[in-house]
Amino acid sequence: MSSVLGDGEPVAVSVETSDLDEAREVCGEHLYPRSLHLIDPPARFAARFAFLHMTRLTVADVRYGAEIGGHTGDLGNYHVNLPLAGRFAARQGRRSIPGDSNRAGVYRPIGDNTLDRSSADCHLLAVKIDTAALEKHLATLLDRPLRAGSIQLAESIDLQRDPGRSFAQLIRLVGDEIHDPTGLARHPIAAAPLEEALLIALLHAVDHQYRDLLTNPGPRGAARHVTRVIDAIQADPQRPYTLSVLAKLAGVSVRCLRREFHRQVGMSPMAYLREVRLARAHDDLVHGDAADTTVAAVAHRWGYTRPARFTQRYQHRYKITPCETLRRPYRR
Repeated sequence: MSSVLGDGEPVAVSVETSDLDEAREVCGEHLYPRSLHLIDPPARFAARFAFLHMTRLTVADVRYGAEIGGHTGDLGNYHVNLPLAGRFAARQGRRSIPGDSNRAGVYRPIGDNTLDRSSADCHLLAVKIDTAALEKHLATLLDRPLRAGSIQLAESIDLQRDPGRSFAQLIRLVGDEIHDPTGLARHPIAAAPLEEALLIALLHAVDHQYRDLLTNPGPRGAARHVTRVIDAIQADPQRPYTLSVLAKLAGVSVRCLRREFHRQVGMSPMAYLREVRLARAHDDLVHGDAADTTVAAVAHRWGYTRPARFTQRYQHRYKITPCETLRRPYRR
């Protein structure tokens, strides 16, 4: 077992085991208490787990290496299983929950869960979502109170077309972060927006009784709400803003802010924030000294944990590489 620590607490954990009892213990500690059994008892069991514990959700990379079944009681959380390979067949109460390369399985907090069969080659990303966090976020998006446990998520997400395809891409991005201690999920100004993006993507990707309300435009907001957000971003672009925080600053709902930003600015609030941060990174490089400044340090300061991605975006915007900007003899 190995772990990566952050703020004194385990953030990421990885485990490999051929012991079924140990696998049960690991799943119980990091996801849910459950039973596990081999469909074909003589088969070799070779499980590999990796868990990334974030503030409002846990992402787990799960491989059992054998055909298995199992049982879990109430999860107490919303949950998604996204297969990267193989397939599984499960049930929650009377709901059939299938999963393969075309469909992700979706679970509600309440309901007895049975895994009928998971193929030996099944490799999935499991996403455990805090119940209160998802419900609070939907209430914020709708600008209306919701009763606890009221979101009736459908049993699957279509991964072949948007918005399900986009949700799957975002989950894969976070899955890649599990083993990267310098990735977005650990970055102070990127982690909270990344979690929020996952919550929003899920609420748009899966069918539920409030989905139509999410796409209903509603009444227009005033221009001053957008101005408040622009002023706040310009004043402190390094603050770890989320869409919810920006909407609160504006004094409007998230839905209203997004609509008005697109109408007045031509992009989303978070896209505008990224543009401002890229511009500040450009300023740092223009006025920096190549003797004591690096492109990697500037990129990290403004929320880019992957220098190659920063270079790609920077060059697309400024038609010059960050290194060339830093070394160029600007007149100050």
